[in-house]
Amino acid sequence: MHLLCRDGSPLPQPEAVTFGDAGALALADLYAVPAPPSGTVHVRAMMNTTIDGAVRGADGSSGPLRNPDDSFVFDVLRALTDVVLVGAATVRAEDYGELGGREDLLSPSRRPGGASRPALAIWSISGDLPPLSADQPTYLISPRDSAAAAGRRAGLPASQVITADTPAEALEGLAALGMRAVQAEGGPTVLGRLAAEGLLDELCFSTTHRTVGGDSSRAIHADAHDQRWALSSLLLGEHATITRYRRVDDDHRTV
Repeated sequence: MHLLCRDGSPLPQPEAVTFGDAGALALADLYAVPAPPSGTVHVRAMMNTTIDGAVRGADGSSGPLRNPDDSFVFDVLRALTDVVLVGAATVRAEDYGELGGREDLLSPSRRPGGASRPALAIWSISGDLPPLSADQPTYLISPRDSAAAAGRRAGLPASQVITADTPAEALEGLAALGMRAVQAEGGPTVLGRLAAEGLLDELCFSTTHRTVGGDSSRAIHADAHDQRWALSSLLLGEHATITRYRRVDDDHRTV
């Protein structure tokens, strides 16, 4: 894999990124989460897509789209975040049992919150979740009128249920628990809710070098909106092209 662009500027010569400790460290520095102001969060979206824009393979999950390039980057990014935020449908379709990230990046912790592993926050009205690891710190995000019942159905204590009627309230609830670096991994509706309210700070896409056709949703499913993004970094691998975009605010500055 080669790095072609850093901090929005093309590199004079591509820089090799090896699949090992040195390459992981280079990516950890490249993707380091900027420290958000006290009481706020930094929200990074990370999704895998195909060249033709699909986010799911034939089995309805992202599994068939995975490859060594994006798996390497995903493992690094999960070592940098305080919490992985997903919708319940994504948790039911994908494997969210172990989220630690690369072992060689865990000590000292590179997470703004300083934890040894990321928490898992699941957006759900019903609380209908698959069995999850007891060792995995897990939180449920649910609207006020359903939170208590959803928490009971999910088998989570009230201390692990975040009551939120809006995406902004959900992020405030995570920040109040000390989780300031948020990595949203889907599905498209979750990313759409965050994007529509201008709450995504970064978009990170791994575009797998495949096409699958079908009727898969695009990565962000939301009401029509118009946001500007600036390319921050670009990695080219054998199996995927991996991009990182940062949101441009109304004053034409990247956030």
